Amino acid sequence: MATESGADNVTVGSSILRATLRAARGDQEAARAQAGDAVRGIDLLDSRSLYVRYCQALGTAALAEGDHKAAYEHFRRMFTEDFHPAPVHYHASLYHLADLAAAAVRAGRADDARSVLRAAETTLGESRSARLDTIVHRTSALLSDPEDAEPHFRAALADPDCLRLAFEHALAQLDFGEWLRRRRRAAEARTVLGTALEIFERLDARPWIERATAELRAAGVAVADSAAPEAVADLTPQELQIAQLAAEGLTNRDIGARLYLSPRTIGFHLHKIFPKLGITGRTQLRDVLGPARLPDH
Repeated sequence: MATESGADNVTVGSSILRATLRAARGDQEAARAQAGDAVRGIDLLDSRSLYVRYCQALGTAALAEGDHKAAYEHFRRMFTEDFHPAPVHYHASLYHLADLAAAAVRAGRADDARSVLRAAETTLGESRSARLDTIVHRTSALLSDPEDAEPHFRAALADPDCLRLAFEHALAQLDFGEWLRRRRRAAEARTVLGTALEIFERLDARPWIERATAELRAAGVAVADSAAPEAVADLTPQELQIAQLAAEGLTNRDIGARLYLSPRTIGFHLHKIFPKLGITGRTQLRDVLGPARLPDH
């Protein structure tokens, strides 16, 4: 409809949104390619909202890969580099404060993220939506001293209207569950993490499924992997790991770098894997494997 009516920004924005969805579901390489195709030939300085959405797509892909430094750089571009950082887009940037904070605490950039949060709170004042209030509380929880974080986590999860924003709500649950587990409050953590995992599984957000599963196991819950088809059961652990990474869209070179194997060795394994699964190419891997997750080893 947007294309037919000449609403170019909506056409480009919807393509970037699809790229972000791919990233959240673990297809990072395809997500970056689609986001790049969407903005090719476009001067993003002329559309700040599209620029923020483009940064979101790339930042989500980096978070999904666990590259928190790159993720922080992408989300940080949504705000100016001034002493008093301002949102690049007057409201779109603010929706990603918590994403910026989540990357910052793992990339050693928490102090810089706090300066962004302080400036944003000054800009917002008290007149902010329930969604922004939730985001600010989650951001504050992530960037607070440990003893001050709990009230912000609980406030971030308190508004029932925010349940409609399932992915954001699950991220807040996951953050709170991790915080509880690290405070040795494992019983409370299990409930929160279990809720997060259920939502991530419903959304097929594979990178976050893996993270929530790992946290639940660390909290003492025996989480079973999804039942694999009989053909998958014939794969060796290494073959299953390679197949899952290929299903997520990683190239042979990417998989090799992650597993310390040559791209040629990865190709050799894939040619052994395909007949075992009854398929002829890597594009069919995701259909066969479904939401199966990597083994712990």
